[in-house]
Amino acid sequence: MNWSFVEPQSHLLLTMAVVLFLGALAFVIPTIVAVRRRTATDALAWADQVRRDPAAPWAVDRVLRSVDASCANAGVVFPGAVRMTVGTTVRLDLASPTIAPPQPWTATPDGRSWTAPMWALQAVPLVAAAPTEFATVVSLGTDGDETVLVDLRRVRGVVALRGERPARDALLQRVVDQVRTDPWATGTAVLNVGGASDAGTAVSVRDAIAAVTADATPGLLVVARVPAGADGRELVRLLERPGGRWACVAAEPHTLARWTLEVRRDGTHVSDVLGTVQWTGLGLSVPLAASVTADAVTERDGAEADA
Repeated sequence: MNWSFVEPQSHLLLTMAVVLFLGALAFVIPTIVAVRRRTATDALAWADQVRRDPAAPWAVDRVLRSVDASCANAGVVFPGAVRMTVGTTVRLDLASPTIAPPQPWTATPDGRSWTAPMWALQAVPLVAAAPTEFATVVSLGTDGDETVLVDLRRVRGVVALRGERPARDALLQRVVDQVRTDPWATGTAVLNVGGASDAGTAVSVRDAIAAVTADATPGLLVVARVPAGADGRELVRLLERPGGRWACVAAEPHTLARWTLEVRRDGTHVSDVLGTVQWTGLGLSVPLAASVTADAVTERDGAEADA
C-alpha cells in the first residue's frame, strides 16, 4: 500500500503508529525514572558490602600526628578542632580561636580555622603516636574530594540522627566501627544504652551517666534515644563541660541535641553545621556479606513500617 494524505487507510495507520509510540513512552519513561530513583535511594543495599580502604585511617592518622607534632615543635598548645577536612589542603575548624598557629599552618583573620597544604604536613617530623586528644575523632563521610572528620567530644553535646531508620543505623554502625579500629582511637571505650548489640558494651542509663561523670578515659556513648527527664538533662550538662573526654551519639532526634544530622537512604546526611556529606564513602572495616546486607535492610524496613 502506498502512503497518501487522501487515503483514509493512511490516516488510520498514522493514528495507530502515534498511539503505539505514545503508549511505549508511557511505559518506558516511568520505568527509567523508577530504576534511577531506586538506584539513588538504595545505597543501603550495597554500601555495607564495601570494605574500608585499609590505607584511609593511616592517612588520617598521619595528619593527626602532624597536627600534634607541629604544635609540640613550636611549643603551642593545640586548641582542639571540632571539624577537619582532609584533601589536598587540610582545614581545622578550631574549638577556640587561635591566631598564632605553628608552621606550616596559616590562620584565618578571626583565628577560628587553620589550613595547611597536605604536602607540607607530610614533611613535619613526627615525634609520637596520635595522642588521646583525638580519641573521638571520626569521619562522617566525604564532601567532594575531601574527607570530613569531626571530633565528637568537641561538639560538647549530643549528636543526634534523624531520617529513615536503616540509614541512621548504617551511619551509626560506621561511627562505632571507626572508634573500634582507628589507630588514634585505641582504648576508647564504647558504651551502649538501648541500642543494637554490636554498638558497644551494653550498660544502664545510670552506669552511662556515671562513666561520663568520672571522665576517667575517653569514650563514646551510643544511646537509642536521649534519656527522658532529669537523666537526659544531666547527661547533656556533663557533655557540655569544657575539656570533657566523652562524646555521645543518639540514634533518634531530640530537642536537647547540639547537632542533628538528617541521614538519608541515598547515602548522604544533611545538617546546618556540615552541609551535605556523602556517608557511603565510609566503608566498613569488615564488610557484611551481600546476602546478609539485603536481608538486614529488608528486615529493618519491615520493622520500621510495622512501627
